[in-house]
Amino acid sequence: MAQASPLIYQADDAERLQNQVLWTTAILGASYSGILAVLERALPIKPTWVALEVVGGVLLVGLPVRWIARLGGSKLTWRDYERLVIAGFVGAGAPILIWQAIEYGVLQQRRIRRESGEGGPGV
Repeated sequence: MAQASPLIYQADDAERLQNQVLWTTAILGASYSGILAVLERALPIKPTWVALEVVGGVLLVGLPVRWIARLGGSKLTWRDYERLVIAGFVGAGAPILIWQAIEYGVLQQRRIRRESGEGGPGV
């Protein structure tokens, strides 16, 4: 007899699915933040990439929720699915918010250095 996948086993418990969505999207969100940070340093043309970043972020939440919810099959209620979506946004959003807070701090430090004359050109 074939052993059930851990994901299918967890489909019986909506809370486990919610935690799975939270951690999956948190890992994906941290990876996404890192990729965007590198791209913004390499290609400082952010205004033209905002739409693509938003689409990527929505997919980052939507696809894991969809995939994990499908494993739950008909056992999930609309409330369970709603909890999965919220967990996805929290999981994916937390690393992105942390990244943006760090970026804000870096930009503030650069501005302070520039205004005080400590940094050279382009700092």
